[in-house]
Amino acid sequence: MIKVARSPKPAILERNKQPWTDALLRASTVAGKRKVEGKYKHPSIKDVLVAMFHGKCAYCESKISHIAYGHIEHFKPKSTFPELTFEWTNLLLSCPICNGPECKGDCFPVVSEGGPLINPCDDTPAEHFEFVFDTAAKLASVIGKTIRGQTTEKILGLNRVDLREYRSKVVMTLYALSVYAATDPAAQALLEEACRDDGEYAAFIRSFPR
Repeated sequence: MIKVARSPKPAILERNKQPWTDALLRASTVAGKRKVEGKYKHPSIKDVLVAMFHGKCAYCESKISHIAYGHIEHFKPKSTFPELTFEWTNLLLSCPICNGPECKGDCFPVVSEGGPLINPCDDTPAEHFEFVFDTAAKLASVIGKTIRGQTTEKILGLNRVDLREYRSKVVMTLYALSVYAATDPAAQALLEEACRDDGEYAAFIRSFPR
């Protein structure tokens, strides 16, 4: 997870946030609620989120679009905070697993439960996590440095088996490349590219010894 600067609010939300919110809160049937609620999925909203997060999950930093449709994630769950359903600062881009019921789902722990979760747009993830590549075990692990970081890692499953296995292979390749970066300009250029905001697992690459 890396710090992400939030883009300006999409024009459609600028125009419609309040009327949509009012309509949602007035809805008296499940069908009526769903009809209004689904407006947050408008393509122009998602396009801005995809660009803002460079097509990566806000939480695990995996690239999404080449394998799945990304989710528009409500940081504070819309089931608990319906008034924030169309709030721009509450919307992130997430992969289906981080946002799924087996991970975050509708979870939003309060302070007494170790929360709130780390929000990459509002918090500085590096203050809450260590991004550790164990060269002996060849494992890239997210380690919580704070209570909030530990809670976030656990709830989001940031070390779940399949994710860590794939992430470790990517990070291991780039770590090997870093050995040559000091003397090989091409290796250095590739490493610098991997450190950019659009690089998959950039938080790990930025943690490599320099």
